[in-house]
Amino acid sequence: MNILMICEFFDDALDYQENMLARCYHRAGHEVTVIASTIRVLGDYVNDRDRGQGPGTEEHHAWGRLIRVPFRRNIAHRLKWFEPILPIIREVQPDLLYFHDIIPNMSEGVRYVREHPDCAMIMDYHGDHTNSGVNWVSRKILHSVIRRRMLDRARPYLKRILPVTPGSATFLRELYHIPDAEMDLLPLGTDQVLARSVLASGARGQVRSALGIPDGALVVFTGGKLAPYKRTEAVLEAVGDLPGAPIHVILVGTADSAYQNYDERVGALVDQDPRIHRVGWQDRTGIYAHMAAADVAIFPAGQSVLWQQSLGMGLPLIVSERSETLRGTQPVGYLNRHANLIVLDTEEPLRVQIARELQRLNRDCDALQRMSEGASRTAAEILDYDAIAARTLTYCGG
Repeated sequence: MNILMICEFFDDALDYQENMLARCYHRAGHEVTVIASTIRVLGDYVNDRDRGQGPGTEEHHAWGRLIRVPFRRNIAHRLKWFEPILPIIREVQPDLLYFHDIIPNMSEGVRYVREHPDCAMIMDYHGDHTNSGVNWVSRKILHSVIRRRMLDRARPYLKRILPVTPGSATFLRELYHIPDAEMDLLPLGTDQVLARSVLASGARGQVRSALGIPDGALVVFTGGKLAPYKRTEAVLEAVGDLPGAPIHVILVGTADSAYQNYDERVGALVDQDPRIHRVGWQDRTGIYAHMAAADVAIFPAGQSVLWQQSLGMGLPLIVSERSETLRGTQPVGYLNRHANLIVLDTEEPLRVQIARELQRLNRDCDALQRMSEGASRTAAEILDYDAIAARTLTYCGG
């Protein structure tokens, strides 16, 4: 099968959905092409810096072709038009045309599908009330009028709209008036092939030994994007509130330059406690290796791909559906199929709850083991990217 994906940003070194699907499609024997912008640095894309903008290029990767196309128009980082992509679509002749999010160039996809009815077109969606529709203009104009009009024109030609979380489905239902019959949940996943390889490699013992973590310690994995809204400091403070307890923390990730003060705050907490091991930015294998050394993962605020990766590594999760830094709720029940999550209460201080749960899990090894087994079962059932990729192909051929 010939598969063409269109997304605004793509970095082959990351473990994002687009990257993983490209690898899984290739692993399953399909031809893969990705159209993305010429911006190569995530920080440039997120902060709307155009340093990556330049002439279009074509790259060849192990999984297939990456065609980079410049943006010809960018309105306030909210609406971005690629240079025309219809010639590329016609050249690729896809069996599956996969748009990541609502983009103006979807109209070119519609035109191709009208010309080639055998081509299936699908779209996933990542927005929800915590990361989109932040004000009246955004909700009532950008989403409810402009983007909704774009999506409405494409809907007759879309085989399915795929929200990645229940919160995304709610957002589409409320602002775009998309009925449930047109949507299927397609969660972000985890690379189970890499997870199994890392677990079999002995990484657990190797990382613990390298960091000086003693046998029998309860090890927490946390971090990612270090920013105030992620509340990582609550994890470090909770461990600090348990002096002498055999609990260690592996802290991964870095802070953007905009959050230098927060980075210094985190650094001060690290310096105060030798049980906290700050390992900085890690590539995808490094992330999985450090997860292998842990027993539980804690993310006090804001969903992240690290949640799914942690479950794939058999780690129970302690998370929050909402905090004072989030604008809405991010329901997580879909990831709690086998009692493998603890959801924090935003009405109580996070550090107090985290400390209490760590004490409980440190005392109750059986409960920790049951949650770990539940995490692995949940990942196998709904988060394996090979299975997720296969699901997207079911929309082809009819």
